[in-house]
Amino acid sequence: MDPLKEVTIKKLREARQQLLEISKDNLTGFAIQAWYTPNVSVFQRSDSMSGHLLQTNIVYKMQGSWQETDADVCIILRTQLIELIDQSINAINSAQQVRPVLEDLILKVSDTKLSTLLKEFNEARTSQPNLACAGFRTVLPLIIRERAKKVDPTHSLATKDDIKFEPDINTAIQHGGLFNSAELKLIQRYLSGGDKDSFDNVVHKPDFLIDKSELDDAVNLLNHLLPTIVDV
Repeated sequence: MDPLKEVTIKKLREARQQLLEISKDNLTGFAIQAWYTPNVSVFQRSDSMSGHLLQTNIVYKMQGSWQETDADVCIILRTQLIELIDQSINAINSAQQVRPVLEDLILKVSDTKLSTLLKEFNEARTSQPNLACAGFRTVLPLIIRERAKKVDPTHSLATKDDIKFEPDINTAIQHGGLFNSAELKLIQRYLSGGDKDSFDNVVHKPDFLIDKSELDDAVNLLNHLLPTIVDV
């Protein structure tokens, strides 16, 4: 590989990792700005090689958000910035493999079954969305279980040895203390927004299938809930 490309990709990957290593408690617009400023030169160098205007796009994405203090909003912003970095790395060297954000979180999941299912879900979600959909019905209760272990280890969600998709979700919502209000809204949106019905139909109806685009909300939900069970 060209040495200039190699060092640029290396520095982009380092910047990517630095951004991911900011914990949720410390993730603010100010923290993102503190990450961005010393990395401007590598973003500009990347632009000269990829034509993706990474530095300009980061500033554009963060317009009005440099002073943001809501961690949930900043997680969304961080995801978008990571996607921009990944696009630039791939443009510099299309053979370079870059892990998506979800996969970085998967590596930090301690439960073996959950981490395995998450990897399989991540691999299947674009090419085998209906299998991924079926797997999601196991993944979500397992995430709830891991969260309960951290927050309320004596609760039945943390101690029971079976998985019940909708009952476990409803119990988590009724508990009220497992997830914050933004996370609960995403879970409730999944239940009431039609995705749950579609996922149910894939599993229970013989002639019902979904398109991979219908997994977008499930992926978004996972990206928001996984940081609650790992150290981000």
